[in-house]
Parts: sequence; C-alpha cells; structure tokens
Amino acid sequence: MIRLSVNALLNFHPKAILAAIVLVMTLLGGAAWGALSLVDYVSTLDRAERGSRQAAAFLEGHADAVLDGGAAALARVADRLEAGGLASLPDSALGEALSASRFGVLSILDAEGRTVFGPTIHPDGGIASVLQEAGGQGGGGGLELLHGQVDGLDSILMVRGIPGRGGVLEGAVLLALPSSSLHTVLDVFSDGRHSVAGLFRLDGTRLAGSGGSGIGQLPALDPGAERGESDWSLGGQGVVIGLKRMRDFPAVAAVALPRAVVLEPWSSRLQHGFMMVGVSVIALFGLAALGWASLRREAAARDALRDANARLEQRVEERTADLRSLNQKLVRALAEKERANQAKARFLSAANHDLRQPFQALRLFHHLLMERLKEPRERSIAEKMGEALDSGEKLLHALLEVATLDAGVVRPNIAEVSIATVLCGAASEFRGLAADKQLDLRVRTCDAMVRTDATLLIRMLGDLLRNAIAYTPAGGVVVGCRRRGQWLRIEVWDTGPGIAAEHLDAIFEDFVQLGNPERDRRRGLGLGLPKVRRKAALLGHAVEVRSRPGQGSVFSIMVPLAASESRTDAAAPVPADRAEDPAARLILIVEDDPVQSSGMQLLLESWGHDVMVAADGPAALAALRAAPRCPDLILSDFRLPGPLTGAETITRAAEQVGRPIPGIILTGDTGPERIREAVAAGCRLLHKPVTPDVLRDALNALGAERVPVRQSQSSAA
Repeated sequence: MIRLSVNALLNFHPKAILAAIVLVMTLLGGAAWGALSLVDYVSTLDRAERGSRQAAAFLEGHADAVLDGGAAALARVADRLEAGGLASLPDSALGEALSASRFGVLSILDAEGRTVFGPTIHPDGGIASVLQEAGGQGGGGGLELLHGQVDGLDSILMVRGIPGRGGVLEGAVLLALPSSSLHTVLDVFSDGRHSVAGLFRLDGTRLAGSGGSGIGQLPALDPGAERGESDWSLGGQGVVIGLKRMRDFPAVAAVALPRAVVLEPWSSRLQHGFMMVGVSVIALFGLAALGWASLRREAAARDALRDANARLEQRVEERTADLRSLNQKLVRALAEKERANQAKARFLSAANHDLRQPFQALRLFHHLLMERLKEPRERSIAEKMGEALDSGEKLLHALLEVATLDAGVVRPNIAEVSIATVLCGAASEFRGLAADKQLDLRVRTCDAMVRTDATLLIRMLGDLLRNAIAYTPAGGVVVGCRRRGQWLRIEVWDTGPGIAAEHLDAIFEDFVQLGNPERDRRRGLGLGLPKVRRKAALLGHAVEVRSRPGQGSVFSIMVPLAASESRTDAAAPVPADRAEDPAARLILIVEDDPVQSSGMQLLLESWGHDVMVAADGPAALAALRAAPRCPDLILSDFRLPGPLTGAETITRAAEQVGRPIPGIILTGDTGPERIREAVAAGCRLLHKPVTPDVLRDALNALGAERVPVRQSQSSAA
C-alpha cells in the first residue's frame, strides 16, 4: 500500500479531489434536506388529521344537543300512535304532536304516504324513501335520519315508523329540524372551498352542511368512535377528513380539508428549500472554484481573506453599535411612554377626585339653600345653579361608571330572567322622553327566558334607547326580540339618519359623537355605546349594529336562552316605597375638608341626627373612645391625612368597640385599585358628588338592615 500525504494527494489529483468533495457534500445535503421534507410532509398531514378529528368531535357534540330535544319529542308522538294507531291521533296523540311542533315541523304520514297531520315535507328521494326507512325499523322504536326540504328550506328529517297489527307498517312520523340550527358551528369549519363540514348518514348521504349530496362510503364506526383519514377522495379531490359517529343517532359528523390546501404551506416550504439547495450548490461550486484558484494563488488569497475578515469585523462592529444605539433609543422611548401613561392616569384620577370635592360641597349647600329660599326669583336662580350642577355631575357619573367597569369590580348576577320583564322595564323609563319628541316607542315582547344579569341588561337597553331617541328626529323606535337557535337577539330599531359604514366601529369608542363637533352636552357625552360594549363583554353577550344612511339603524344584543324556558312571565319586581327616615342616630363624620365637613354636619343635623366630627383616622378613634356611646354609623371620606384610609378607619373602629359598625365611604377617586379596596372593606360606597336624596336613601337602607338583627336578638332572649 502506498501512503501519500495530504499535500502530495492534492498536488497529484487536485481537480478530482475537489470534484469528489463537492459531489459528496451535495449528496449529503440533498439527502438531509429530502429527509427533513419527508418528515415535514408526514407531520403536516398528521396535524391536519388531528385538527379535522377535533373539529368533527365538536360538530358532533353540537349536533347531538340540537337533535336530542327533537328526538325525545318525536319518540313521545310515535309511542302514542304505536299504542293506538293512527286512529288515536285526534285523541291524546294530537296533543303530543302539537307539543312536539315547537322543536320543528312535525308531519304524520299514513301507509300510502299521504300527510294526515302537519305540513307537507319533501324528503330527498321522495315519500317512498321515508316509508322504506320507516319499514326497515322493524317496529323496534328505531330512528332514521333523512335530508329534505320544508317550505324551500334545507332540513334534517327524523323518521319513526308506526307499526300496526301483525307488524304491518301503518304510517310514519317525521320531524323536520332546520339545517340552519347547525350553521353557527358549520360556518366555522366550512367555507365551501378550503374546508367542508357537515352531518351525514352512515351511508355517506348528506344531512346538513356542505359536501354536495354525500361524501362517499363511510367506514364502519362504533357509536361515539372517531377516525381520521389523510387520503380520502371527495368529488375527485383528495382531502384530509375527520369523522365522529354520534352516540344516539345514526349519523356521522365529518370535517374535511382539501389536501392541496393542507399541503400548500408544505409546498411553499419545499419550493423555498429548492431555491436554498440551488443557492447552496452554486455557492458550493463557487467555493470549489475559489479553492482551485487558491492552489495557485495561495498567498494572495490568504491576504485577501485577511482583508475581507477585517472589513467584515469592522462592518459587524459598526452595525452592532448602530443596533445598540437604536435599542437604547427604543428603551428610552418606551420608558417615556410608560411615564406619560402613568402621569395621565394619575392626572385623571386626581382630577376626578378633586373635582368631586367642590361638587359635593356645592350640592349640600345648594340643598340647604333651596330649603331656605322663598322668593320665586331667588329660587329660579338657585334652580339654574342646580341645573348646572346636574350637567357636571352627569359627566362625572358617566366617567365613574366607565372606570368601575374597567376596574373589574362589577360582578354580574347571572340568572334565568323573563325577557318581557327586561324589555318592559327598559322601555318604561323612556316613554316620557319619546313622547316629548313626539316619537312612537313600541315594545314587541315574547315569552322567552334568558340567562343574564337583569339589571345590567336593562341598563344596556336603556343606553341604546337613549341613543336611539336622541338621534331620531321623527318616526319612532321599536324594541323587540327574535330567536336564533340557542340565542335570543334583542333589537332596537330607529328611524334616524343612519350611520355610514366607515363609522360603525368608531361609535363604540369613548367620547365619539357623530354630528356633534361642537360637543353640545345636551346631546349626550359620547359614553353610552362604549358602556354598552363594556357591559356586553362582562356578560359574554355580543353587540352588533346595522345601519343604512337615511333609513335608520338597528342595534342588537345576542343573549343566551335559558336551558328550560318557562311560558309564564316572571313577575316584575314591585319597587318598594321609600323607607321612612329612622329615628335620630349618632353619626361620626370623618372628613379632612372643613367645607365638606361643615356642609355634611349641617345637612345631617337638619334631618334630626346627632353628629360627631373628626378630621382623620386617629382623631376618629380617639373621639370614639371619648364618646358616651358607640355611634350608629360612620360616614367617612376615603382619602384621609395620616396613616389610615376611610375603609381602614371603619375597620379599626369596629375592632375597638368589639362589634361591626355600619359605614358609608364617600370618595371622588375613580382609580380601579381604590374602588376594589373600598368594596373589599364591606362598606357602602358612594361617589362624590352625592345628592342629599341619595345620602338619605343610603342612611335609610342601613337602618332597615339593622331591624332584622334586633328582632332576632329579641326573639332569642
């Protein structure tokens, strides 16, 4: 064996060795790239197959919920007729048939295929196919599914045979469920081109959804079983399909994705890979050429490489320095933006708080002034001052409601509610406002029961009605509802000027008012629709708007129907009469603003209460220790000088006397963290400015809450 050094070998056959190196590297790179592409191909099909199976399982669950109620109603009708035959239809079976009609269109056929009850249903394949399916059940109470039309609408037909004496088929019962009840889910998985979804019989015939007349022969599946195929043919086109057989019905839910669509990303990656391989081969041959040239110009190439490396390092350093400078600028810009946002939030919070303080004092002194003025001219001036206060308070209260919703302290009370009660309750408040503008306000109710928070839903409808009446110069406003599958669509129609399509999204933003550039406060604040959007997000309801300029607008809220609807309207709550003022009580006022404190003291003393005053938390606790008896109630501002807030002062006072003391927190702060802290303290929360009537109602409510406790203690004694 002849041993040659590497240098000798290169000198002996340099061209052959370079060619061998290029060939080996090309083959290795091509083999590695081919293996990765194959793995990517298999992985892409596998992910599509799993996704189609999951989609089919979801579709099967939704279809089972839709078909279950209809199947139970159909079974009751068929059992009645099976016991007495078609002759019993005018008797008890007629009631069952009428009751079952609420789930869909019910029809009863005799053995000749004639309709003896209900409308005419047109199944695919004709009436003969229905009788054939009914006869094949053998009288065992089986259920078959067919596809057909009712009044021109695609429907799923549930068929149950009526056996007579001796097992002879006497007729059949059909219940047609509209295919549209499945569209809320079918439309998610099917777009007619990239995906196909539907419900099919076990022989592949379509019942609902896309897929033409069928999807071909389906494999045998046990009830509840699922299966995926990555090489399925549908209409001559290869598809990836997911199948899920329903447990209680002879049907299969299927979701299919065209293989071309599934493999489109893989094909794109494959093309890019070809380009990269070509570039790599070209680069490899270029390197080989450079290597061949380097054998003859080794020294020159080494110097050139050294110079190139030096230039490259310099360029990298320059680019790195530029990137570092840009990153520093970006960090400074982000920090400046965050500081600006925090400063804005602090400014708005402080402005809200500081504006409410003088509003609260003005409201208290205005109330006292109105009680003392007797001259009509003087009372007129005072009333105009009250109107100005009302205008400012409306803006502050709107800002407070928005801040409360954003803070996350509102907890909806979800329950089954009569929609008639909600619609009537919302419309009753605005009949006078509509009458003032000579508008016709109509309410179209129904007997549906929905799951929602009645109070929040009434407020949402109130904001929509207020908006509709404000922007409707003539005509009227209609409030109604429509069933949409498992949802109830509540709609507010108006005959106003309408909204252009490019403004439909902007109207739900804060302080946006179309057609009011001068910001006339008599035409609203621009916060009604943003509050509707926030409350809808809190309840999980959808808010939509449709409008045509010059023809009016329709605002709608999608509310889920209750699981079991009651035909009896829920009794509307009867507002209780305002409780009478309780007996004179000892009230401790904790307020650091002397103007606020004196105004509140004068107001409470005018109502016959005894008043103690403290400027901060420690002073309030000291006054509590020196008092001859424990106060009946503590009325405190939230922000106090010193170490204690108003909520902490009330908590410490309760610990000092050894029992809870009712408390009312007055605050002008709309910050979310402040609102959560006050609510967590268990006190009643009132936001400044507070009218005397609101304060009186809060005092009366606390007095009413104490009565049952005293009565129970007396009974126990």
